[in-house]
Amino acid sequence: MATKPLTYQSPTNQRQMQEVNAPEMFQFTDSASYIEGKLLAISSVTVKDNAKETSQYLVQTKNGERFTFLATYDLSRKLGPDAVDHWISVKYEGEDKSIKTQGSPMRKFKVLVSKEKERATESF
Repeated sequence: MATKPLTYQSPTNQRQMQEVNAPEMFQFTDSASYIEGKLLAISSVTVKDNAKETSQYLVQTKNGERFTFLATYDLSRKLGPDAVDHWISVKYEGEDKSIKTQGSPMRKFKVLVSKEKERATESF
C-alpha cells in the first residue's frame, strides 16, 4: 500500500525564524584581549597545523553573537565541561616565558565562571 505524500500547511501560529550564521573564531592577540558570554559547548577539533586534537569553546555574548576559541594548556585546566551553561569571562594575560608547553612559552589567562548556570532565554 503506497503512502500518501505529506503536504505542508502553514500553521496559524507561525514561528518567527532567523538565519543562524557559523560562529566566528576569536583569537587572543594581546593583553587587552578578552571575551565573555555564556559557554554553550566544548568540542574536540583537529588543528590542521599539528594534526593534534584540542578543545574548542563556543561562547554566546550578551548581544547574541557566537564565537569559538581554541584551548591552550592553561585554558584546558581552568575551563572544563562543568562550566558549560555558565557565564564566563576569559582575559589573556600574556606569556609566561619561564614555562614552556610544546616548545613555546605558556599563554596565561584569567578565567572567571559564574556560580550559577545561565537560564535559557528562549522556550521551545
